[in-house]
Amino acid sequence: MRSVFFLLLLQFSSLLSVVAGSTSALAQTRIRDIYAEAPDSIFPLLTKNNRLDQIDFSENNMKAEVKNKFESHAELLVLTDRYLKLQLSERCVVEMRLFSDSTFCMVETFCAPAPDSHIRLFDTQWHELPQSIEKPSVDEFLSDDIDTDTRLALQALPLIKASLSENDNTITFELQTSELTREQLKAIEGKTHTITKE
Repeated sequence: MRSVFFLLLLQFSSLLSVVAGSTSALAQTRIRDIYAEAPDSIFPLLTKNNRLDQIDFSENNMKAEVKNKFESHAELLVLTDRYLKLQLSERCVVEMRLFSDSTFCMVETFCAPAPDSHIRLFDTQWHELPQSIEKPSVDEFLSDDIDTDTRLALQALPLIKASLSENDNTITFELQTSELTREQLKAIEGKTHTITKE
């Protein structure tokens, strides 16, 4: 009887270890932990303490704003288990989303003055992955009846903003048109659309 009890106790202990290990692994794949452990080269304007302060403020329902190394403000706008949105500077917004327990996507959008995005994929140890998410071509955003001059103007300076979804693994792309003339803007009114990819 004692040996049976001992075996059951061992099995229960093993089960607890597995559950604890799974919980630990899950905790490591939260986006907040990935952000906290980012290399300095990824966020050169922020120290690790800056990022930890932002996370702490956000999780305590406070405004998650700190001063970056240039003494301007950086604010963690949204933080969930799988997604974050960071106003890194006046002209840069960063989004990160876990696509799986081992892979996440990072989108950096720079406004100078129109938004344009750079997309990268990483594993959860911040090793950049060779796979890429390609932006759509300019023509994919446009109706067929847009005049050639306007089409060429957009192709000459293809500014495309990418946005990660907070709720799923989709990315929405939006062609920026602010560099067009007033006449060209009028010509494309109602003739462009956004594109969403999974």
